Amino acid sequence: MKNIGQEFLYEHPGVERVEFIYVDFNGVPRGKWASPKTLIKAFDGGLRMPLSSYALDIWGDNPDGTGLVMSGDSDAICTPVASSLALTDWCDRKTAQCLVSMEDANGQPVFADPRHVLQRVLDRFKELDLQPVIAPEMEFYLIDKNLTEHGHPQMPLIPGTNRRYEHVELLNLGEMDDFDKFFTLVEKSAHALGIPAETAIKECSPSQFEINLLHHSDPLLMADQAFLLKRLIKNCAKQCDLNATFMAKPFTREAGNGMHAHLSLVDAEGNNLFAMDNNKQPQGIFAHAIAGLLNSTTELMSFYAPHANSYRRLVPNGNHAPTTLSWGNENRTALIRLPEASAAATRLEFRAASADANPYLVFASILSSVLDGIINKLPLDPETVGNSHKQHPPSLSISWREANDKTKKSALVGDYFGEQFQKVYHRIKESEIQRFESTVTDFEYHSYLRSL
Repeated sequence: MKNIGQEFLYEHPGVERVEFIYVDFNGVPRGKWASPKTLIKAFDGGLRMPLSSYALDIWGDNPDGTGLVMSGDSDAICTPVASSLALTDWCDRKTAQCLVSMEDANGQPVFADPRHVLQRVLDRFKELDLQPVIAPEMEFYLIDKNLTEHGHPQMPLIPGTNRRYEHVELLNLGEMDDFDKFFTLVEKSAHALGIPAETAIKECSPSQFEINLLHHSDPLLMADQAFLLKRLIKNCAKQCDLNATFMAKPFTREAGNGMHAHLSLVDAEGNNLFAMDNNKQPQGIFAHAIAGLLNSTTELMSFYAPHANSYRRLVPNGNHAPTTLSWGNENRTALIRLPEASAAATRLEFRAASADANPYLVFASILSSVLDGIINKLPLDPETVGNSHKQHPPSLSISWREANDKTKKSALVGDYFGEQFQKVYHRIKESEIQRFESTVTDFEYHSYLRSL
């Protein structure tokens, strides 16, 4: 059998470095740099890295209580994901990158790998001969590479001026032109990595943009591509003397960054099971799928909104973010929007997830909710017409701790994600919550230090 790594190096002579990358619970890229020869070894027998490195907090530390370090902090085998092997376009040295997934000594998937969590969910769809088709919209800000004197992000300077971007400028092509170098590099780099970046638009805050991926019927590959696109965008921004951030709410008075996901479902013959007739009212499987999402969203919020900052996006009048358990045709105030489309292109848009989330866990959450609704034939509440914020309570405006506690108690998470994953994920988030709650902030000093 031919060695894929050896073939790649033969086809791409001069590679100086290989990046082996995996994604931790928080969606942070981790891994190692290695020599080209290591690529051949990796495709022959895998690499070894600590299993505990999946279960790191946002600061890259192992919290107490996960059990992974205390059990000996053993290595696991990292198997290359062949479809991800490609050259990068943003490095000074000729560099290849390759995703890896972890397996134990018996070749079984490691519970802590988010790729395997998503695959667990997809296996349940396969048992029913159902195929999800999913694609995300990735929102982000381009910001100045230098922070303010207070350590805060700031908008870039408008070319040829000393002024910074300050206006909404939704869909403004002139502002896209200002960042042409960046978007050209993103387009070129995405093509080199096989990432189907389809469109880019100017979003509804200064220097905020969105890049959409072209949908296809391999959700695991799509999650790989979404994860790699985020890394690509950040690296391309650095090449253009900028920074890019997917932080959910980097600016108090501006819109947050979301990761909206478009989803349809096809059968073994390729028929769209979400297709609607002219009355635009979901029936059967489509109705149950929407009901499943509405039923499970709050217990999965710690995956859709995994960080303290994520919940600053999910507030009433929080600049276009959903806060209610609602659905509606062409209704962007609802949690679930049904875009106008032909029968074959009928889909739903799920709008809860923030851009700071782990795409593997976002997809796993959406799909497990959909399947739960279908299997249990959950009934669908009536459509919301008009502004959902004025018609329903802000059910998604919960605290980070409340969201994490709901995930800990969720039977759905234990069933679809695995109880061991559920336990470790909750412990990591609990550790982060405790640290945030015990840290004195600058705002507290500004508010209290002189007055009290």
